[in-house]
Order: sequence, then structure tokens, then C-alpha cells
Amino acid sequence: MPGPAKHLTPKQMKFAQLLVYGVEGNLITKTEAAKLAGYSDAAREGSIMTNPKHYPLVCAHISNLRDEVRQKYGITFERHLEELGNIRDRGKKDNRNLAAAATTEIARGKVAGYYIDQKIIRHGKIDDLNLDQLYERMRTIKEKNEKVLEAKELLESNEESESESKDTTIKL
Repeated sequence: MPGPAKHLTPKQMKFAQLLVYGVEGNLITKTEAAKLAGYSDAAREGSIMTNPKHYPLVCAHISNLRDEVRQKYGITFERHLEELGNIRDRGKKDNRNLAAAATTEIARGKVAGYYIDQKIIRHGKIDDLNLDQLYERMRTIKEKNEKVLEAKELLESNEESESESKDTTIKL
């Protein structure tokens, strides 16, 4: 059985870009992104490619693209919440309909990855966990995200080696 992939395929790169940037500025679903990227079983592929256990490189690339968007547009979680609060306050003060402004700010948050379209059924609260259960839960979360962090490092090292080879070619 071959080891994990060390490079993204063109389809995977297109899927990640479509998922993060959407089409003509409109965000699209995982299924739509997979379909537009050329996958035949789009619903299945769109779902599985965002699972870090199966495709850590794709997840890391999506994360990197979202980081670029956040950096380019100066979107931070704190700033996002502050802007939503300002919109709410202006709406209360001026008695105007600021739905368009609120919708725009929410869309910025979606592009930045602050909103995830998923439903989680929780059983119990974190306050109900004892210390051992809490540490176990934290270990599980770390293990789950470790593959994405490793994949991010691999992508960065691939990009560095590609830029070094370009530098070498130019110097010759």
C-alpha cells in the first residue's frame, strides 16, 4: 500500500481554490466545488477531501488559502466580531435596515473560514468532564489535527524546494 501523497494533484488544487474563493465571488458547497474540479462522484469526493484523515494535504492547502484571504483582507476573528457589533449598533441607533451590510460581513467571515456549514450533536458539556476526560478529549483533538499540521509543513517544504530549484535555474 503506498504511503500518503506528497503533492497535490491539479484537481485537488482546483477543488481547494473553488471551495475557498467560490465562483465569481459566490461561495459554493463542497459538492459543487468537486463537480467543477472534475470529480465524477462529486458528493462523495467533496466530503472526503475535506477530511484530514484521508486528504491531509488538501485540508492543509485549504487552510493555507484561507490564511492568505484573511491576511490579504485583514480579516481577524476579533475584527470580524467587532464589525458585526458595529453593524448591530448602527442598526439600533439609526433604525435603518442594515441587512445588506450584515450579510456582507457574514460573507467575509465565511470566506475567512469562521463559519462552517455543519451540524454537531453534542452530548454533555465540557463542564461535565472530569480532568482525565478533558485531557483525553484534548489529546484526541490534537491527534486529529496533527495530520493537517504535518501536511502544511510538507506543502511549505515542497514550495521552498520548488523556489530553490527556480533560483538555481536562474543563476545558471
